[in-house]
Amino acid sequence: MENLWNSFDAMILGIDGSHFLEKIIIAVIILVAVAIGLRVLYGGADRIFDEAKPGIEPREARRLVTLNKVVKTFARATVWIVASIMILGQFMDVASLLAVAGIGTLAIGFGAQGIVEDVMSGFVIVFENQFSVGDYVTIDESHYGIVESIGIRTSAVREFTGGLFIIHNGKIDRLINFSKGHIKAAVDVSIAYEENIEKVIDILKTVCNEVFESDEELFNTTPEVLGVTRLDPSGMNIRILADEDATNRFQAEIILRQKIKEAFDRNNIEIPYNKSVIYYKNSKENNGN
Repeated sequence: MENLWNSFDAMILGIDGSHFLEKIIIAVIILVAVAIGLRVLYGGADRIFDEAKPGIEPREARRLVTLNKVVKTFARATVWIVASIMILGQFMDVASLLAVAGIGTLAIGFGAQGIVEDVMSGFVIVFENQFSVGDYVTIDESHYGIVESIGIRTSAVREFTGGLFIIHNGKIDRLINFSKGHIKAAVDVSIAYEENIEKVIDILKTVCNEVFESDEELFNTTPEVLGVTRLDPSGMNIRILADEDATNRFQAEIILRQKIKEAFDRNNIEIPYNKSVIYYKNSKENNGN
């Protein structure tokens, strides 16, 4: 710590105030160069990681968005560090500045282990494509939702309750990614025992074909009617499955249920519900009156 303070004092004493106006002009030029350089770097990143290229699958597009953001963040931090050293170098000895930075880094190194772990984990997540922005994930078996951002140190997941769950990348231990490949959207429909099963299945197949044609962006394939999967006390259960991307699963199930209800109403198909039957006993009749 004493060496740190000595180096810091030497750096302060070494500040050169001569040719102040000239140095200010150079600093302004450096800042202008930073602004131009960042625009060029951002433009290059947008061209290299262009998610709008034709023929790119949705998941690959989300990965390109993530890489674009990470590269821009890293480039911005690097450019500003270099620019800061160049500007400060106009007024003081850069060697003293780097010595202070080196000793200070060593002094706080033990306290910054978590930061280093988060940064390294962030790079591993991005370049191994463990998950991307827009993926549906579950973290630590209790937090689930859509990945909203992946940063150098933290990642953010928008939970279905509306909350934004932010976690350090180094703390991500157990993760389930539902967006790698297709998942199954499942809709269970109950019908009364009095209904004709074949008629109901034909109606459901018609609904499945209609929703696939009208909402093709939600369905990878035409939903399939499996048939009767369960016999409940009040009715029969028929299951419908469809291959879905994780981001479309819930919307696809909502559309299916709505269209099925509308079709059942048109065809007078009864959906079972709890009923109460009350028998009224006429006491006069029992007494023979």
